[in-house]
Amino acid sequence: MGLTLLECALFAAGASLLSWLLLRVFAPFLRGRLEATAQKRAADLREEFLLLPTRKILLILLAAGGFCAILAIAVTSKLLWGAVAGIIPILISGFMVRFYRERRRKRVISQIPGFLDVLAGQVKAGHSLQGALSDTIPLLPHEIRNEISWVFRLCRLGTSLSEAFALWEERMPCEEVALVVRPLRVALPTGGNIVELLTRSRDILQSRNRMREKMRSMTAQARLQAAVLTLLPPVFAGVLAEIDPDFLPRIIGTIQGKAILTIAAFLQFLGWLTIRRILAVKF
Repeated sequence: MGLTLLECALFAAGASLLSWLLLRVFAPFLRGRLEATAQKRAADLREEFLLLPTRKILLILLAAGGFCAILAIAVTSKLLWGAVAGIIPILISGFMVRFYRERRRKRVISQIPGFLDVLAGQVKAGHSLQGALSDTIPLLPHEIRNEISWVFRLCRLGTSLSEAFALWEERMPCEEVALVVRPLRVALPTGGNIVELLTRSRDILQSRNRMREKMRSMTAQARLQAAVLTLLPPVFAGVLAEIDPDFLPRIIGTIQGKAILTIAAFLQFLGWLTIRRILAVKF
């Protein structure tokens, strides 16, 4: 039974009023959450010396969310999936920042032996350790240069060199930085042989890096096999679906098929996790 013109007008007015109320209620909350996320990401990136304003990060999140929403609507023709896809960039932004942080800190760790080599040469030439730091900074690669500049700025603001190194260790809690900082903190007050200490620390870190690269080359075939074994079942299922178009509907449309797929996915995840644990060699 069709609706009259008056009923259609009343229905449209009620829907508009409900939409307006929902927008008034949820829009400030969503805006606050989005701004808080942008501020948190800006603070995290600032700790890695990547200075992006909060407003710029907010615009990037909005642009990425809009692009994902439009793409999802174009593929599925459903507004619900567009709304879900629109919040994906906000949800994964934390993982992306952590990924960037881990990659950058790995580069810093790989550059520490070179920094120790240059610093030992400056100290051996007769400079004090703080003066050697100042002369070493322009000679360093970008990532480690930012870290050592941060330590040197602390010294210029009145922090003792030993305390500045301790703060650096707190900022980058890893074995490589601790291996450099802790012997220096012991040797600075007692007047130990700084050049020999820096040289030994450099040699130890270089040995660790060589061993790590050797282990990576030795486990390269195993990592490739893990990737192949992980991707083989979904690829095989896709090939079967192309050969027999009714293959996936028959499996997904039955309780037994869904149970088999769930068990297979769980076992696949356990296998991937086991391989990762076996290949995770720590030094």
